[in-house]
Amino acid sequence: MLVSPLNAHLNITTEDLDTGRSRLCLVAGPEWKNEVGLIHGGAMALLLDGAMGRAAARTLATNESCATAHLSVQFLSPARTGTLCAEGWVVKRGRRIAFVEGECCGDDGVVIARATGTWVIR
Repeated sequence: MLVSPLNAHLNITTEDLDTGRSRLCLVAGPEWKNEVGLIHGGAMALLLDGAMGRAAARTLATNESCATAHLSVQFLSPARTGTLCAEGWVVKRGRRIAFVEGECCGDDGVVIARATGTWVIR
C-alpha cells in the first residue's frame, strides 16, 4: 500500500499488521505542542484518521476507494513529547460503509485518545 505525501512530509511511519489493523506513529517533539505545553489534539486526530482509513482501505477491491465520512475523537489523557502511535481496525464493512475504531497511545502504552468513525466506500 502507498504512503501518503502528508505522512512522508510529517515523518509519520505506517505499518499494516497481520490482524488487518494499521498503525501510524509519529515522534512528537516540541513543535507539536499547543499553547499550554501539551501535544495538540489534532496530532492524535491525524494519526487516528490515518490509521483507521488505512485499515478501511485494506478491505477494498481494486476498483474501490474510501473516504472519511465521520470521525469522533475522545481525548482521554494529555500527551507530552515522545512517540505517539495509533492503530485502526474495521469493526464492520458493508457494501458502501465501513465502521472503524482506533486508539492512540503514548510511549508508555497508555491510551491517550480513542476514535470511532464511518468511511464511505465508492
